Amino acid sequence: MSQNLAQMGETGMDETSGQTAEAGIRVRSEPSADVQMEPLRFLQHCGSCNRTLGPEVDIYIYKGESAFCSTECREKGMKIDHT
Repeated sequence: MSQNLAQMGETGMDETSGQTAEAGIRVRSEPSADVQMEPLRFLQHCGSCNRTLGPEVDIYIYKGESAFCSTECREKGMKIDHT
């Protein structure tokens, strides 16, 4: 079966049925209605001064994994990262 999938990935053709298949895989995931989404933890507090971050405050991101309350705090975090 995995050989058929590899062949379909290369040629777009399913040998067993002779039909052209769409290249690639599409996955769609939606949370159920009763699941509440929690914000990412790194977005809750400034990575430098530990100030609470919220939806009404601008958030400055560094490397996609550190959040800061200001450009000054972000620059401090960047300097620490480069030392």
